[in-house]
Amino acid sequence: MNRLRWLERLPWQWLLPLLFMLVGLVYLYAAPNFEASDSAQHIGVIKWIAERGQLPEQSPDHAQLFGQEASQPPLYYLLMAQVWQAFDTADFNERYRPSPFTAIGVPARRGNRNLLIYKQVYPPDLRGSSLALYAIRFLSLCMGAGAVAAVYQAARTALPGQAGIALLAASLTAFNPQFLFISASVSNDALINLLAALLAWRMLLMLRDGFESRRSLLLALLIALAALTKLSGLTVAAVVGLAALWTLAQRRDYRGFAFLAGATIALTLLIAGPWYLRNLSLYGELFGTSTMLDHFGRREITPWRLAVEEFQGLRVSYWAVFGAFNILAHEAYYHLMDLLSLIGAAGLLACLARNRPAKPLLTALAFLALLLLFGAAMLFWWSLQTWASTGRLLFPYITSISLLLALGLSAWRIPTPLVAAPLLAFSLAAPFLYIMPNYDHPPPVERIPERATAADAQWGDLRLTGYEIPPPTDVWRAGDRIPLAFYWRAEAQSPLAYALALSLLGADGAALVSFETWPGWGTFPHPWMTHHTDYRDDYIMEIPAGAAETPVLQLEIRWYVFPDGPELEAVLASGERMEALRLPLGSVAE
Repeated sequence: MNRLRWLERLPWQWLLPLLFMLVGLVYLYAAPNFEASDSAQHIGVIKWIAERGQLPEQSPDHAQLFGQEASQPPLYYLLMAQVWQAFDTADFNERYRPSPFTAIGVPARRGNRNLLIYKQVYPPDLRGSSLALYAIRFLSLCMGAGAVAAVYQAARTALPGQAGIALLAASLTAFNPQFLFISASVSNDALINLLAALLAWRMLLMLRDGFESRRSLLLALLIALAALTKLSGLTVAAVVGLAALWTLAQRRDYRGFAFLAGATIALTLLIAGPWYLRNLSLYGELFGTSTMLDHFGRREITPWRLAVEEFQGLRVSYWAVFGAFNILAHEAYYHLMDLLSLIGAAGLLACLARNRPAKPLLTALAFLALLLLFGAAMLFWWSLQTWASTGRLLFPYITSISLLLALGLSAWRIPTPLVAAPLLAFSLAAPFLYIMPNYDHPPPVERIPERATAADAQWGDLRLTGYEIPPPTDVWRAGDRIPLAFYWRAEAQSPLAYALALSLLGADGAALVSFETWPGWGTFPHPWMTHHTDYRDDYIMEIPAGAAETPVLQLEIRWYVFPDGPELEAVLASGERMEALRLPLGSVAE
């Protein structure tokens, strides 16, 4: 216990943000510039402002460049456009190579998870526009560190003398892999998460100490900045407003309240007002959201269906869904987070029922809970109108989530290191386990291993020199996963990129499952290969549910000239030509 008290006395208000930054640098390295939800569109807004000196207008004509992000308040983009202008970004179009095979929002589908193809992935290419984007992402990561510090200070404000709970609350924020991933990306989420965490902290100070001119001025400024960063900032501001009314009712400080209200109105009109007036002028509405829905998709779904069908996605994406909502962590991690959340929720209820918190603490917890309730309700309402049920949209309320959860866990006397240390370890391991394998290029090999079957089949200037597949005597069933490995060699420089098509065929020649990709499961078009070098290329193909029994299962390998060129014949060493190469894989039983 003495060791734990010594641990709690360390300056965690500085150490935790620093530790967050160190872990965040791993995410900065692991995830390429465009590989986070909507990053390409956020970058498009920044690029547009930097090059044209004006805000973009909502239009379906620019769906590829900035899409729905033109509807967002512009503070983050205005700041980052200054960073973009400080670099030579003339090479952007050469680097921006969207993959045609990407499976967006389909984590169950294997491979093809990269939104773009990158000629140099690891180590990152720190030149030109790529360096500009890494600089922007580093600044976003700094905003995340600021949010971690604000969560810690909020917990110290609500629970003075409870350093362990503050450490745990900040750890639940800092070592959340999803929060790290989003903070290390190009996204206005980074700025709104920082501003919202600061607002929650300053709100708790106001509830504890009342109105004070300098604190009220800072609070008003934060509200104005949040209103110009993301519309969820208005939700946070509304709860802060209710907290101000509560403070007025308790203290009868009409002058202090009037100063806060007047400063908030004045600064919001001055800082954020012009953007909202621009919306009225351009779209005939204050927020621009209806126009965004008209351009980029409304939907009709009942509240019950939304709660039942999309809660799981919201749940896992609060903790760890990477890439374009298509890379999941291991299922056991989500179950552990569910268990942690349930234990924390039960502990919070037990703490409130058993200890009867003093009025200041009860007030602080009530407004934190209200902030989370308002935020969740607004996200639910927005998800009824468009596809928005993703956990990262709860991060503006992460102060409430982390602090309430930490308080509940502490009620069971769970030592803080017992929770924080595994969270840190997993958050540090996640980039290596889940992110990097989906973007790294296939490795070159000096020689084909002895366990592989030698082959000599060629499609154009691309040769199959060997492969590793299960023996043809194997019996498979629905749901089984078949590991495959090929060794490809480029024999010459080709200006044409070949696309690979792999299929599992039944006895009648019909495809049970198939997909198309680049080598490296979507990451490495063959013109980038070093000539006369073998590359190991791994895949997994799954027998689909409901697959009929078949005595003969075959793997079919085809190549064609991308995007709509002719199919290439497979030419064997004997000179024999065939439409596709087929290899026996065994059979499928029911």
